[in-house]
Amino acid sequence: MTPEQSFVFANQGSPFYLAPAFGAAAALQHNMPKVRDAFRTGEGVAWGDQTQCLSCAVARFFRPGYENHLVKSWLPALSGFVQKLERGGEVADVGCGHGISTMIMAKAFPKSKVHGFDFHEKSIEEASKHAKEHNVSNVTFQTQEAKELPGKYDLITMFDCLHDMGDPVGALKHIRAALKPSGSVMIVEPMAGDSLKDNLNPIGRMYYCASTMVCVPTSLAQPTGAALGAQAGEKQLRKLIIEEAGFGVCRRATETPFNLILEARP
Repeated sequence: MTPEQSFVFANQGSPFYLAPAFGAAAALQHNMPKVRDAFRTGEGVAWGDQTQCLSCAVARFFRPGYENHLVKSWLPALSGFVQKLERGGEVADVGCGHGISTMIMAKAFPKSKVHGFDFHEKSIEEASKHAKEHNVSNVTFQTQEAKELPGKYDLITMFDCLHDMGDPVGALKHIRAALKPSGSVMIVEPMAGDSLKDNLNPIGRMYYCASTMVCVPTSLAQPTGAALGAQAGEKQLRKLIIEEAGFGVCRRATETPFNLILEARP
């Protein structure tokens, strides 16, 4: 392999490690018959009804980005939250999936309590198993929809899940109510421009495929079925966060070639 090929396909510590994308592509192919039917009916395909290997493939795909950026750059880009978490705070990781992001935060900030929530019971089972295997005591996992989030939190995180929700505005409104007065929400979404032409690049093509085969069908299968899509863009996300969900502040905290990281505050 050339150094460039090795960096992308062989170096598992690279933030651009994309070998897991092939596992995701295989999951999308297995999903095709259900999605084809969903295109005809408009009813969508529930996350739990999609191919069984999908949730594992998605967790492997996002892991390198989370491991390389979450603690080193994304959290420091928020307004003073690293120090708050070092002292000890309450964190809710909404749409946590297999708990990769949740575990990273729990290990990095042992004085904080980190709670992972997801509506997919099997993903929560996997997350709980990983926490037990790694003996991480300051993390919990619970099957829960975003619109029914319990408790009050200093920080609420949403990693690559807002666009999958059937009612993203309703979820954001409940999440805003679950924040402590000085709290913030970190919303990580796929990097996307505000127009189609801005997304006609290798990353945009990959995300449009995932959005068509997974994200939009997942949203359509839920009540409301907003079908925001993985390539909504910052302008549309800001509209949801500020105008529709009632947050007072929304700013781009940081970014990577793959990720758009927004901070929302009441």
